[in-house]
Amino acid sequence: MIQTSIKKRRGRPPLSTSAKIRAIFKVCPIPPTHFQDFANTFDPQKLYPELWAKRTIVKKKKYAPNDKFGIHEEIKGTIEQVQTKGQLHENATTIVATTTTTTPAPVRLKLIVRDGNESNNLPVKPPRKKKPNPLDQKEECYLLHKLQYSSKPLSPKAARLKRKLYLRRLKKENGLKIFDIDAIVTEHMRSSLPLEPLTSDEEEEPLRELITETSIHDQAEEKTNYKQETEITYTPYKNSFASRLYGIPRLATTLTAEEAWTSPFNSRKLKPYIRRDYETIPQKLRLLWDIIRYPHRNDPNWLPPPASPIDFCYFQKEHLDQVNDLLQKCFWPGIDVSENLLFPDFSIVAMYKRLVIGCGFMTPQAYITYIAVAPGWEKSGIGQFMVYHLIQTNIGKDVTLHVSANNPAMILYQKFGFKPEEFIVNFYDKYLPDGSLECKNAFFVRLRR
Repeated sequence: MIQTSIKKRRGRPPLSTSAKIRAIFKVCPIPPTHFQDFANTFDPQKLYPELWAKRTIVKKKKYAPNDKFGIHEEIKGTIEQVQTKGQLHENATTIVATTTTTTPAPVRLKLIVRDGNESNNLPVKPPRKKKPNPLDQKEECYLLHKLQYSSKPLSPKAARLKRKLYLRRLKKENGLKIFDIDAIVTEHMRSSLPLEPLTSDEEEEPLRELITETSIHDQAEEKTNYKQETEITYTPYKNSFASRLYGIPRLATTLTAEEAWTSPFNSRKLKPYIRRDYETIPQKLRLLWDIIRYPHRNDPNWLPPPASPIDFCYFQKEHLDQVNDLLQKCFWPGIDVSENLLFPDFSIVAMYKRLVIGCGFMTPQAYITYIAVAPGWEKSGIGQFMVYHLIQTNIGKDVTLHVSANNPAMILYQKFGFKPEEFIVNFYDKYLPDGSLECKNAFFVRLRR
């Protein structure tokens, strides 16, 4: 018989009621055709009244030597009678009934259907919803830059998010306080002051003050606008329709921003120019000056136009097409550096007027990806200054790069202290097109700080 005593036994833990019922159903499984009926109508008092009555009447007995679960011969005979009533199945799913109480009163039973796999026996808990983490300043700048330069039209929700992020950035730049609804709500909920409904006079009073203030402000604004309109005698060129047709005169000789702009990577101000070089005269620039002077070689009164400098500036979207063309001519086809617009702090572009003559790019992890100078503009210090600028942007980190085995730029890197650490065979094999005669082996060099 099943032992129902709750008293502790020496030498072994007490056998729970759920373990006893589990042992019974392992001996007497139920056919799979009766799963649903069993789950809905399982009541041990009605189905097995004799077994239920004996479990409370039988006195405490010792376990038999080979009786692991405390099942005696009388109960085994009852189980055999029950077993003959139902049809057994070889692959029948085991059904385990566990109890929530151990009292002899009517017990509620919880049905767990198991398919034999131990991994599926445990109840599956629904996944917890993760708490939203607030964005830091870099993530906000990255998301705003991604929304501003999105190739697809923005949805209304995305456009609203873009306006909010832009407003937050403006407030941070001007030192204004940013509205935080969570802080206001928590402060209001923690206050001990009771909530009281506003009267009709209190509701209308701030509205009257707002109307009077806005009316006074509108009148003053109208007066100032009228004075400004009467004083205007001409339209500035940058605000005229002609500027939209012919462009801004400043952009005839340069291709960079007029004022300092904010980096989307770390929100620091980037100046329009890194350096303006009036002294360097590359070979191609000297040839251009000779072409300009040649028609006026016999005119003693002719004066040459003012010389334009070589400008070094940060990478901007206006440079993208020319930079991609330059890198594809110097290295291999299919190069696109639009990703570097996300961190322009680690880039440099050399220009003569509106022509890109050189560029250099590095990742925030201090790995130099590309450095190139257009043919005819090399051997004049342009590449040397670009390498120097990229090294200075990451002070304190080891600067690394890969260089082709037969590239003469290896001499330039050695001047700055780069030392080869590894020789990689066929490093450029996956980049160069088939049939290319360029060297595919590379050196991995490092500048240790």
